[in-house]
Amino acid sequence: MKKIFLIFVILGLTYGFPKGAQPRFGGRTPQYLRERTRNGRILGGEPAEIEQFPHMLALLDLRMGGFICGASVIHTQWSLTAAHCLEFGTPAMLINLLGGTTNRISNGILFFTDFYTLHPQYDPFWLDFDIAIIRVANESPMTGLNVAVVPISPVCNERCCQVCDPEPVTVTGWGYNEEGVLPRNLLQLTLPIVNIDECDSIWSDIFDHFFCLNAEIGRDSCGGDSGSPLVRDVDGQATQLGVVSFGSTICGDGRFPNVNTRIEFPGIRNWITQVSGL
Repeated sequence: MKKIFLIFVILGLTYGFPKGAQPRFGGRTPQYLRERTRNGRILGGEPAEIEQFPHMLALLDLRMGGFICGASVIHTQWSLTAAHCLEFGTPAMLINLLGGTTNRISNGILFFTDFYTLHPQYDPFWLDFDIAIIRVANESPMTGLNVAVVPISPVCNERCCQVCDPEPVTVTGWGYNEEGVLPRNLLQLTLPIVNIDECDSIWSDIFDHFFCLNAEIGRDSCGGDSGSPLVRDVDGQATQLGVVSFGSTICGDGRFPNVNTRIEFPGIRNWITQVSGL
C-alpha cells in the first residue's frame, strides 16, 4: 500500500443555466466554471474537520495542474465524482485522489488510480447523468488515518425516494473563497432539498436523475465544489445521496437552486453496481 504525505500547489475549477440565461459552457454551467460573488466559495459555509467527513477527497488532475474537483470514498477501491470533472480525457495514471486531510495542499494521503469511467448517458451539454466512478490501484487502497467509506443510497423504488424528503443535506468542498481563490481548508454547508417540480419550473429539463438544493443569497456551492458528496443521516448513518453538478452562472445569487446528480436513481445506482459490484 502506497501512502505519500505531500504538499501540493494546486489550481482550481466547478459549472449551469436558468431559463433565459446565456450559457458560457455548453447548455449549463458546471460548478467548476461558475463565476464568484464576493463570498464565492461554499458560500456561507463553516469550517469542516476531516474527522467529521473522512469520505471527502480532493481530485487531482496532474495534466490540468492539480486540484479540480471533490470526490468521495464509497469503497476502499472506488470513488465517485462528477463526470464533467473527468471529461477532458486525462489518462487514469495522471488522476490522483488526496484524502485524510482538511487542508487540500498539505499532509494527507495520496491514492493512485488505474481506471475511471463516465456514466454512458452523460451529456456534456446539459450535464445529464453527471457522474463518474474511479478505481484506485490495488497497491493503493483508500484506507488510513481519517479516511473512511461513506455508504451510498440504495437503488430507489416507488416507496424509497430519499431525495423526496426536504430534510437538509450537507455538502463539503474546497470551493472559491471571498478573495476569489481556492481555500486551503475544507468547508461545509447544509441546505434543504427543493421539490423537483419547483426546481424544474426555474431551470427546465430537471428530470428524476437530478435533485436540487435551495441555494440562498450568500449560501451556495461554487467553483471547486464539483463532484463533492452530498450527505445526510439516514437511519443513524451518514449516507451519500448525490454528487454536486451545476448551478447558476453566479454563485450565491439566491435566485436559482443548485442541481446535483441523484445516486438512488435506478439508471445511476444500477450502473454503479455494474461497474464496481457495490
